[in-house]
Amino acid sequence: PQFQVIGKTFLDIVPAAARIVLLLFIIMYSFSVVGMRLFGGMITRDPANDLSYRLDGTDFADNAYWANNFNDMLSGMNVMFNLLVVNNWPEQADGILAVTGSKYTRLFFLAFHILGVIVVNNLVLAVIIDSFMSEWALDHRIRSTEVDTGDAIIADESHAFFEASNVTGTKTNLSGDYVATFGGLGRKRGNLQHFFTINDRSSSTRIDA
Repeated sequence: PQFQVIGKTFLDIVPAAARIVLLLFIIMYSFSVVGMRLFGGMITRDPANDLSYRLDGTDFADNAYWANNFNDMLSGMNVMFNLLVVNNWPEQADGILAVTGSKYTRLFFLAFHILGVIVVNNLVLAVIIDSFMSEWALDHRIRSTEVDTGDAIIADESHAFFEASNVTGTKTNLSGDYVATFGGLGRKRGNLQHFFTINDRSSSTRIDA
């Protein structure tokens, strides 16, 4: 039962996950555009560019993070992804700080960390927890209303679980677990209880394997 709740939770969060992924892409794209405007062309290994010498001796250069720049959109999205998974983002921030010479560039990385990592991660956790608690409460509510007639367990308003070898005191040629589904109108739970307590089977009841 616990794994069923987990499985249903996973299926329930798929639509919400798609919206969160879209939101995250918009955030990453927006920050990448801003990064290109602010830091585009500053990370370079061109010896003719004076900015290239500012990275000498930095952790950014020592770790060969040259591909992590804002010189184009693809590279910018690469930086955003590295920041999203918190992959040595202080070293990458230090590289930008070295070429700009302004400590205020850290605000760019801090803003993305707060919005893209902390806020979105908490949003993901909130969706998962909310979905799980809803499924758990529903499962608990269904189980708390089960009725055991001796021949079957009435699980909800229209389903009963029973062992086919002995139904309402009558031996059958069947074996194994079956589900009885009541397709009629009215008091379905009452009709299922009636079905499994006396040998009177309505034509409106279908037995499913």
